[in-house]
Amino acid sequence: MISSQFELLLQEAKIKPRLLRELRFDPTEAWNGRELLAVQTRNRDDGVLIISLENIFVTPYTISRRLVDKQTGRSKPVVCDFCFTWQAGGNAARITFARQTDMHAVTLLCCADLDCSSHVRDKTRASIISRAQLHEDLSERQRADRLKLKLQDLTELLALRPIL
Repeated sequence: MISSQFELLLQEAKIKPRLLRELRFDPTEAWNGRELLAVQTRNRDDGVLIISLENIFVTPYTISRRLVDKQTGRSKPVVCDFCFTWQAGGNAARITFARQTDMHAVTLLCCADLDCSSHVRDKTRASIISRAQLHEDLSERQRADRLKLKLQDLTELLALRPIL
């Protein structure tokens, strides 16, 4: 995806002007082999998630990193709701979306780097550690299909309309 295509996507998605000004898009990001691409602001707390299934969907999000267990004060590991990758506390996050129909918040646990497409394809160290932790015996293709199903569920839950 090049910068001009990205700008057209954001115009079609009607993203708030404040967020548009702060997004940092790197056109060298490889889109091939990805079901989702996170474009973040400089502080990395907000951004836009681009979901590519049969159509392309765009939704803003807010992310909270460093999940802490209130009883122990330690970082909490999570299993990502998108890619089912086990992430240690420092790599775990909570992502929040606003549902388009009623603006209620939808919050999920996720990988802090939002690189779920690479995690399901065992292209990251976290994914290899996760397969050992969870004793998961799915093929790369099955994990990618599961990610697509989770993203499809998310687009329906948020009532997103396809951009392209």
